[in-house]
Amino acid sequence: MLYHTFLSAVRQQLEKRLGDGYVLTIHRIPRNNGLSLDGLSICEKGSRVAPTLYLNSCYQRFQNGTPLEQLLDELLSLYRQSLANTPFDLNLLERAESVRPRVAYRLINAQSNRELLKTLPHVPVLDLAKVFFLDLGADERGAMTVRITSAHLAHWGMDLETLSRLADENTPRLFPARILSIGEALGELMRSGRREAGPPLYILSNQNGISGAACMLYTDILKDFADRMKANLVVLPSSIHEVLLLPDRGDQNYEELCLTVASINRTEVDPEERLSNNVYLFSRSTGRLRIAPVVTSPLQAYSD
Repeated sequence: MLYHTFLSAVRQQLEKRLGDGYVLTIHRIPRNNGLSLDGLSICEKGSRVAPTLYLNSCYQRFQNGTPLEQLLDELLSLYRQSLANTPFDLNLLERAESVRPRVAYRLINAQSNRELLKTLPHVPVLDLAKVFFLDLGADERGAMTVRITSAHLAHWGMDLETLSRLADENTPRLFPARILSIGEALGELMRSGRREAGPPLYILSNQNGISGAACMLYTDILKDFADRMKANLVVLPSSIHEVLLLPDRGDQNYEELCLTVASINRTEVDPEERLSNNVYLFSRSTGRLRIAPVVTSPLQAYSD
């Protein structure tokens, strides 16, 4: 069965199971770095809640022999669980006052998401873009978020400046930052008592490790760490989830680091989780973050 035939079959079979009281729609959902997934939205007539189920992995399982009926059973179960376990009254999304304490931001690559950014309120930061979402809580399946679009802002009567200010206030509170040495993060060096080999590297992320690269914009987070290290910092964009901090005492080869980041992005980081091929420098004296100057442009991690 061809992929698009499979999508149609899933929608039609679920329509039969659910009956006339539901509207089912298949649509492409843009993701990070130009990627997209096919989602099936199920909305009960009269409801404003329409959980979306991603179908790409279902097709892979179907090709590997999982019966269609089993996949349909699982999709219906996921739909019902999503309605029963929503940790937030989605009707509150209609009111600006209800969403204000839940606005947060994450960082994505601006160039690789130029089409997506046409529909999203955002703030440029270096070669990145600060984009916004609502934190609706979490359950055993993970965090529940809603991407904020220009349509949301129009509905709430909110401008970009207000949105950005709210996110700047809320994000450090909702997603507190933490800095760990590589040894602490791996949990090996502490147990074995061995010393770290090579240059001292530290991981900056938030406490749940999701979209934690945004922590590098938290007020004074880099300044306080640089003061502790008594050095400027090199910031390596490991992924959208974290950055690596390297004390810079004038002995770092930015060109080599930049090419290393690009190579790791291309070979080891999932395309959807890549943040940038550039390396950033934080000045302890000025408190400013900038892109490291290099002679050779880094490889384009998003070209493959």
